[in-house]
Amino acid sequence: MFHEILQLDLRRIAREWDLIDLVVERNVVFYSCCEEPYPDITFHIVLRRRPLFYVFNLILPCVLITGIALMSFYMPSDSGEKVTLGITTLLSMTVFLMEFQQNNQFEMNERFNVDTVGDSLKNESNGSLPHRLVVVFVAAAWFYLRESSFGANAGLINNAPSNIGPVDNFERQFLRVLNKVYQHIERSEARLADQDRKDVIKLEWQQVALVIDRSIHRQIFEKENTNSVSKETLLKIEQHLSTHHLYGKSASILPDIDFKLPTLLGKNIAEHFEKIAEKQCGGYRDKLLDLTSHCIPDIPQVWNFTPGWTRYNQNGETSLVDFPEEDAYVFDVEVCVKEGHLPTLATAVSKNYWYSWCSNQLFTENKVQSSILKNMESIYELKDLINLESKKEQDRLHHKDQKERIVIGHNVSYDRSRIKEQYFIEGTKVRFLDTMALHIAISGITSFQRNMLLASKSGASVDRAQKNPQYWSGKSRKTEEILEWQNVSSFNGLNDVYKLYCGGLGLDKEKRNVFVTGSLTEIKDDFQQLVTYCARDCQATYRILCVLLPEYQKRFPHPVTLAGMLEMSTAYLPVNRNWQRYLQDSEDTYRDLENELTQSLKREADRATYMMTDKSYERDPWLWDLDWSTKPLKVKKKPTSKKKKCASVITSIGNGEPIDKINDEEEDSEILELKKLRCQFQELFDTKQQLFKRNSFLPGYPNWYTSLCDRLQDGLIGPSEVSTSAQVVPKLLKLTWDGYPLFYSRELGWGYLVPGRPLKLSQHHENVCETPFPLKDALARFPPRSADQSVLSQGIITAEEAMLMLNQMTDLTADPVDLAMQWQATRSRLNNNVDPTDLHSSADKSQKKHTYYLTSDRPAWHVGIGPYDVGVVGCWFFRLPHKSGIDNNVGNPLAKDYLNKIEDGTLKATSSSIAEHILKLNRNIIYWRNARDRIMSQMVVWLKQSQMSRNVTKSDHFDPLNIYGAILPQIVTSGTLTRRAVESTWLTASNAYKDRIGSELKAMVQCPPGFSFVGADVDSQELWIASIIGDSYFAGQHGATAFGWMTLQGKKSDGTDMHSRTAAAVEITRDQAKILNYGRIYGAGERFAKTLLMQFNHRLTEKEATEKARKMYSMTKGNSVFKLSHCGRQLASALGNSNELATPEQLNEMRKSARKDSSLKRLANLPTDELVERRMWDGGTESHMFNKLEEIAQSESPQTPVLHCRISRALEPRNVGNEFMTSRVNWVVQSSAVDYLHLMIVAMRYLVDVYKIEGRFSISIHDEVRYMIKEEDKFRAALALQVANLWTRCMFSYQMNLNDLPQAVAFFSSVDIDTVLRKETNMDCQTPSNPYGLKQGYGIDFGCSYDIYQILEKTGGSLDSVVKNCNKESGNKP
Repeated sequence: MFHEILQLDLRRIAREWDLIDLVVERNVVFYSCCEEPYPDITFHIVLRRRPLFYVFNLILPCVLITGIALMSFYMPSDSGEKVTLGITTLLSMTVFLMEFQQNNQFEMNERFNVDTVGDSLKNESNGSLPHRLVVVFVAAAWFYLRESSFGANAGLINNAPSNIGPVDNFERQFLRVLNKVYQHIERSEARLADQDRKDVIKLEWQQVALVIDRSIHRQIFEKENTNSVSKETLLKIEQHLSTHHLYGKSASILPDIDFKLPTLLGKNIAEHFEKIAEKQCGGYRDKLLDLTSHCIPDIPQVWNFTPGWTRYNQNGETSLVDFPEEDAYVFDVEVCVKEGHLPTLATAVSKNYWYSWCSNQLFTENKVQSSILKNMESIYELKDLINLESKKEQDRLHHKDQKERIVIGHNVSYDRSRIKEQYFIEGTKVRFLDTMALHIAISGITSFQRNMLLASKSGASVDRAQKNPQYWSGKSRKTEEILEWQNVSSFNGLNDVYKLYCGGLGLDKEKRNVFVTGSLTEIKDDFQQLVTYCARDCQATYRILCVLLPEYQKRFPHPVTLAGMLEMSTAYLPVNRNWQRYLQDSEDTYRDLENELTQSLKREADRATYMMTDKSYERDPWLWDLDWSTKPLKVKKKPTSKKKKCASVITSIGNGEPIDKINDEEEDSEILELKKLRCQFQELFDTKQQLFKRNSFLPGYPNWYTSLCDRLQDGLIGPSEVSTSAQVVPKLLKLTWDGYPLFYSRELGWGYLVPGRPLKLSQHHENVCETPFPLKDALARFPPRSADQSVLSQGIITAEEAMLMLNQMTDLTADPVDLAMQWQATRSRLNNNVDPTDLHSSADKSQKKHTYYLTSDRPAWHVGIGPYDVGVVGCWFFRLPHKSGIDNNVGNPLAKDYLNKIEDGTLKATSSSIAEHILKLNRNIIYWRNARDRIMSQMVVWLKQSQMSRNVTKSDHFDPLNIYGAILPQIVTSGTLTRRAVESTWLTASNAYKDRIGSELKAMVQCPPGFSFVGADVDSQELWIASIIGDSYFAGQHGATAFGWMTLQGKKSDGTDMHSRTAAAVEITRDQAKILNYGRIYGAGERFAKTLLMQFNHRLTEKEATEKARKMYSMTKGNSVFKLSHCGRQLASALGNSNELATPEQLNEMRKSARKDSSLKRLANLPTDELVERRMWDGGTESHMFNKLEEIAQSESPQTPVLHCRISRALEPRNVGNEFMTSRVNWVVQSSAVDYLHLMIVAMRYLVDVYKIEGRFSISIHDEVRYMIKEEDKFRAALALQVANLWTRCMFSYQMNLNDLPQAVAFFSSVDIDTVLRKETNMDCQTPSNPYGLKQGYGIDFGCSYDIYQILEKTGGSLDSVVKNCNKESGNKP
């Protein structure tokens, strides 16, 4: 490069330019691959063009020559020199331009780079004219001279004028050359015009991609992305984007990012991932294969009852060992549930030996130590756990003692949480493989299939209302084909899995109850049988592994999948003393607020009873239908003798007779006074004789009140049984929905009454209260009014809750009604009881209770779910919306599903200010009430100072008075059909809310001193995966589809992003639109969208919601069309239609037309299945994506497009036919997201190992991942995480034949570095149990978020440690 600079023609530069400034810089760069420095010299040259050079050397000569050419028009044609002058002028212009081009070194073939918008903008910003335009200028000049000299259609040779004299050979040769030049320029002109149009189109849509810097591109992809895009493809992209009003929209331009990436291990990114994954899991896989290739020993007949580990040889000998010294073994732990979480017994088996372990609890009388939280949790220490890698008394595990081992178990995460070494902060090399996770990945079932299996076992039908009897019209599949999936799948329990893969009658699980309900004494008494039971579980797990492992390797061939599962099995959540404080504060706050809530409800109930005095309840629109009847006080007839005796005593005292006549002895004055009072009230005391021994409960109180009181305490403490779940509470609080009073119907559940219905239309029902509804008072309080239908409400479920539902969409299935119909019909066929066509009547019965009460008249001022006639004269009844759909009744309007309606004012309490306070209290406690058992049952193991890492104890922030421990989340690494991880507490934990007790749960996971959490959320993970599938299928270019464009470059501010467009189309909030979009991508249909729309806006009628859902699906998914088969294309071609797609209407029209032609009648009469290859989607922003997803889902063996993981056998087409399409389409997207997670954590593990970054994997929650990293390495870990994400995205692009990557998705928008686990680093997590927040209440500062530019600045763009870089620099000094 420097040599080329020296060879520049400085004379030409001096002639055309003025040298303003010249600066030379020397740089030295160190790379991770090499020790030596790499110097370079950068020259900064500032030049200024001399304008007069071009005026005298280009412009004036061109003007003069052009003037001469113009003069030829004025020369008479009979002069004989007109042609000669024109040729001479043309020759002079040509020679001049050739000379000018040669002297100024124009590069005519320079390629205009359209790979990135940034390059083109740089060319425009520097003020220089692109060299290619010189060609256009020359072509234009030549065209002008040709037209003026020879005429528009004149040729140079063949069309020469006839009156011109003979032309000599030189002129003829010269004209031939000029003719070739002319033809070449004509072709170049056409080519350049076409290229200009292609470049404009390509530039427009490639603005979306804004691909990564070419330097980074060359480091990842094996060669430059030189794949040319055909003109037809570009026009197709332009037409598609224009149809959806996206073509020509401005795109965001990001700054370039360039730094040295770690070198790939293979020729391309695919080989790189294969090699690093093989390096991580290859040794463990070999150990598994070695274990399964040998037979395990027989179960010992007698077990050694000794604390710790005992090894059993095959010859019957036993020996005490420190721990199992095996590379691979099956492991099972049993726990005495009554005594807490500590392990009681354990067994293990390898290819050579059996092992047993006994807890010290079986040999001591000491109970589990009570904690400072007063039995809220127990304190567990490492000495109480099972040691698998070190001696029992050993506090820490040295690195030299660590060895790669693989432990196998069924639901092995439960066993892992009882292992000592897993709580060490540094982590170990032991990995855990879960046979339950393998089974779910290979043969897992959806929740609906699980219900079907339960129904099959019990002989009952699925417990769902059948709502679509038309489903069975035209169904011709055999029952055996529909039910084949039952033969290749099962439940997840060890017994069911064993029967599926190993056959037989299953396992005897009777002894399990001893561990669940028994005591340690019972376990000791039956020790031999219980250890044998535990060993049989190990034996069964081994046999299952022998079947599953080869099947798993066949269905999941890429090593990244196994490596990712093994890495996820090492999840680790550090805690400290703040965990105990959190539990105590949350429980105390909950008890206080719950007590306050109960007392407030009791006061409301007591206050309502006073309405009995004047019967004002009859005028109350809420309380009028309560049971106000009372039970009388039963009294016996009064005895006369006692009355006379008492009267004589009172009379004697009243006549003034001396007291000493009543008592013979003198007594103290106080005693006399008491006796006097007793005599005065003796008559009252004597009435006790008139009462029956068993009298009425709380006589005189209304029956609804007595039902809330405790009979054991005779109701003396009032309505102690009242709670927000009591049916009378909404009435006591006088709740309103949209300003109308709530009412409960036995048939329709909770709803509300809208007064104003004509009396003649109302009918009285037998089950309605005899007390008439106070219509006059109701009309006065709730007069007819106009409702604002444009107001957007929050919905009965939050966006967060809806997302949790969507994450399990495969298990729940979006539209299970059709499958329920199928299952009931299938069972009917098997039982030979009912024909499927008879399901019409059963479906009618299921809807009868709703349709029976529907009315044809409705109020003009209100819309809702209804109206119904429930027998309340003068009122319409509207049902409250239910989160599961409009066909479900609401059982409690104060449930957590309606918290949002309380917040937005739709649901209000009007009885008093106390009522509003009750709603607030209920909102505060409802989260902790539902989650407290799971949270408080977490097993926390506390570490001593000697058991902690030196990075912790030597940290400046280490507090010896604090206590540090850890929780091992019991994660099933492949817990759903889509292979997503499952855990009941941490993976579903809520973010912190100010009105939810205990919702700061995740923030209580806090790093020990010297460590930080480093993590990030994958931005729009599933949306991008779905969009790249559609882009690859449609045009093979990033951002080619409207869906891809909106994902990459859609802006919320411009309303061009996917969620904003959906929100505007169906008039909902953007957050709500986000749920609908994800649900649709997961495979949900219009019924799902209609249900959600009615939940989001309860004012929508079912018809309006249906129309909005249909409109949204037409705009996004498109309209259903058929892809014609060979016979269908023959029919269409015969009728003059060349399109391979046809709508159902078009297909019917073609059939009608073909039947009129006898030669086409055979094709017209073919069944639809023979004319149609498959259903497709057309006209929507996501049509191409859905076409590809359904193509994958309908293939013979559906598999993910990146790692080629196959779908569960329970959903393969050969086992379910064409059913369960929703779950299969959803599987493609969500299982690809799991591939993404596995790729990223495998890449991160590789970078952490290679660059010696101290840290470990902590947890992955849906689309976010967190690592616990040493403080000094946190920025290098942040850069490693960015590189891992970049590699993962490139892997997806590469596998889909897109050899490039948009910069907008190449890196995380930010990487969070924090000391606690929270959604955002600036969240203070204020809640009722943490009112002061983390900063003030716990003294925890906010974390920080860094984008890629800030991380590069912090690290210098290098993953090498600071010490290594310093050593390099010092080593290069002279």
